[in-house]
Formats: sequence, structure tokens, C-alpha cells
Amino acid sequence: MHKQVIVTTSWDDGDPLDLRLAEMLRRRGLPGTFYVPIIGYLGRKTLKAPDLREVAAQGFEIGAHSYSHRSLRGLQDFELKHEVRRCRCLLEDATARPVAMFCYPNGHYDAATLNAVRGYGYLGARTTRMLRTDAGENQFEIPITLQVFPHPQLSYVKNAIKGGNVSSLLLHSARLLSVKDWIELGTRTFDHVLRYGGVWHLYGHSWEIEDHRLWAGLNTLLDYVSHRDGVQYLNNNQVVQTFYPQPSADPVAA
Repeated sequence: MHKQVIVTTSWDDGDPLDLRLAEMLRRRGLPGTFYVPIIGYLGRKTLKAPDLREVAAQGFEIGAHSYSHRSLRGLQDFELKHEVRRCRCLLEDATARPVAMFCYPNGHYDAATLNAVRGYGYLGARTTRMLRTDAGENQFEIPITLQVFPHPQLSYVKNAIKGGNVSSLLLHSARLLSVKDWIELGTRTFDHVLRYGGVWHLYGHSWEIEDHRLWAGLNTLLDYVSHRDGVQYLNNNQVVQTFYPQPSADPVAA
């Protein structure tokens, strides 16, 4: 059976520096899903409607990242409606395009959050569960492989255990213990997907990349994974459609 090798990327918080990210991806023919809140994280600015339309016109996907970037775990139904549904409506008004994907702020969610995201018509949602090289078991809990950030090794271990990714931790433990930095971990996990098939999913925050001066490392990693024969380059929604072709529920009425 032919192995399926997929590369996807996603970028959170809708910072104006996302325009720089979009240009870096565009030059390499790489996909990107940009998850945008209406109110910026920690008071930061977010992309305005003309910027969102520009990013979308370049072929990138715009996803929702809640209205105010507050953690959604434990919220009441009316609060979830405001955070989950209103964000989508405003982004669709701004871009004149459908918004199919959602990303949980801070990676926090619960059963009520999942039901709200599914019920308000999204087709999938992304988590922050790292060290995965697959599309997950649930289209509303899509994992990621690597964050553009110099995490200490212990952080990967804690993330994997907390997210129930012990099998992934065991699978990549040798790579994790022997790599010198996040860039090498990215190339090694990508090589694993090239060899065995799967989904290599890179995510990050452009403001964080700027704050920690990670642009050069990101350039290196993007060059490494781009323009590869036999690789499908998909946005997050296309990954969901590949592995979960049917929506799980009809949208809830407004």
C-alpha cells in the first residue's frame, strides 16, 4: 500500500507578523492555516480585515481562535456561543470566505467546548498535543508534531503525558533525547514521516518567533521540508477532509 506523506502548518494568534510568515511559506509553496482571534492575545494587535483578505487571497486558510483568546474549558453555553460562533461569523464577514477550522486557545478545552465547536459548524479543530505524526483519532482534536519554540526536553515529555500521547513519546524518545535543538527535532520527525508515512504538522506564533529570534531556524526547517517529491502539502482543513471526509454534525441554529 502506498504510504501517504503530508505536510501542514498552522499559526496562532493572528499577529501582524503573520504577514511575514505567509510570505515565507508562499515563497516555498508551503500551506498554512492562520488561526485568528478577534481580540489579540495579551492585548496584542491582530490582523485587520484587509490583511486577512490578503492572506486568504494568497491561498492560505483562515481559521478561528475564539473571540477573546480566553481559555474555553469550563465556560457556560452562552459564553461558548460568543467565543466560538461569533468569532467565526466575524472572520467570515471579513474574508468573505467560509471558516471551517478552529483552534483551542492555550490548548484548553473540555467536552462542552468540543460540542460547541462541532455544533456551530466547524469541520475540525486543532490542539497543542505535540510529537504526533498522524491526524489523530478525532477531527476535533487534531494534534501537532512540533512547535517553533526551543522547548526543553522535559516539556515535550510533560506535554505528551498530559495529552495522552505516551505512544508517540515512546516512538520519538530516541530522537528527543539525542537532538540538539527544535530544528533538528523537526528534521528528524519529518524524516520519520517520509520513511513511514503520516502527517508532519508544524505550528507556532509569529510574535514568539520574533521575541526569541527564531526566524533563521524557521527558514532552515521550511527549506528542509519544502519541494519534496511524493509529499502532499495541505492546509489543516484539507488534512481533516483527507482523514475525516464527512462532517460529524449539522450546525446548530443561531
